[in-house]
Amino acid sequence: MQSTIKRLNLIAVLLVGLSLVLQSVSMADDKHKNIVAGIISAPVVMNGTVANEPTEFNVILSASGVGLDRALDPQRFGFQIPAGGRMEVKLGKGFTRNTRINPDTRLEEPVPINPNANIILTIGPQNPIIFAAGDTVARGNWSVSDDGKNTITLTPNGGSGDNGLENARANEVGVKVIHVRPNPRTPDGMPFINGNPGEIGRVVVRIFDSEGKRVASGKGKVRFRKAVGRQVHITNEGLRTTPGGSPAVETVELIDYQRVAPNTTLTNKDKMTPFSAGFPYAPRFLLFEALDPDVRGQFTEASFIPQPGIENVTYEVDRKRPWKAKLQQITANDVETIGYITIRGPEYDSPGMILPSPGLTTLDGNGSFLSVPVKVGEEDGTYRVTVRLFHGGKATTHIVVTDKD
Repeated sequence: MQSTIKRLNLIAVLLVGLSLVLQSVSMADDKHKNIVAGIISAPVVMNGTVANEPTEFNVILSASGVGLDRALDPQRFGFQIPAGGRMEVKLGKGFTRNTRINPDTRLEEPVPINPNANIILTIGPQNPIIFAAGDTVARGNWSVSDDGKNTITLTPNGGSGDNGLENARANEVGVKVIHVRPNPRTPDGMPFINGNPGEIGRVVVRIFDSEGKRVASGKGKVRFRKAVGRQVHITNEGLRTTPGGSPAVETVELIDYQRVAPNTTLTNKDKMTPFSAGFPYAPRFLLFEALDPDVRGQFTEASFIPQPGIENVTYEVDRKRPWKAKLQQITANDVETIGYITIRGPEYDSPGMILPSPGLTTLDGNGSFLSVPVKVGEEDGTYRVTVRLFHGGKATTHIVVTDKD
């Protein structure tokens, strides 16, 4: 009897173990199939995912199946839309479609969605695959249709085979980011509104071929918060070539994921033409003051670009641990520590170092720029420079060190 019980217990254990293995495989398969790595606030505002504010998010696509931390590496191909096919972006539960009075008909209608104005495809921050046709690296030649509810459809106007979006950015790097935003910067140009505090916004992305067969899909979610504090984002703004359709634009104009040799210093913070002439650039961040909770959901000027930057910010490097620095704001009567900066290398004994501050933050029309010159270590691998604000956001720039030419 006891031996029978032991055998039954052993079988039960084996079945549970097999169940866990199958469950793990199923979860891994589902994760692998999901092309959405994450949904974050767009890196040009501080309130993109704040509750009851204008919807302005970035859907980060899981390039080559990697997660959110590595998805923006331009050497990992993103996604294309097959010629004759389409991409659907559905903003589901948690997002409200905004309406306006049409000035011509005087009838209420959904705020229209226009390419590059309300939805943008990019290979990374401020590197768009623009909708226009033409023979430059950034021109993707695509159009938008709108069901008047919550689904946006992007359709290539040309291309061939698997590559419906045209030119180098789409074909060599691929779509990494879908940016949904309000434009013009008024309620009349705001297609979507975030849900209430604590609610979750859900987004689904699907890609179809010319026969209507789904070739890739994914979903993600974001929780809307009442307040997020001061915000920081990685940025190439002020350094990249503008406008995006200019023949002078290079395929990749990103500070994130620069590739350098061991022991390289990254110090340039000035715009160069072409962009590659300024390589390597110092990690660059965009700082924003927090949104006043009293104006949340009122859609005042504070909800839209331009938004105020954090003024008079610098940093002080730790002399004993130069891979750390205090982020400080200088006022008339005080020096306040508002966050910190770190650089981390692939190995504990090769963290890299933060170089002295080049000066106070530079105010832009939207936000303020913080440059953080650094020196990487001698070990190959990825170095991460992170700026974190107390009671606010954080952002990380990646630097890939390799001794190969």
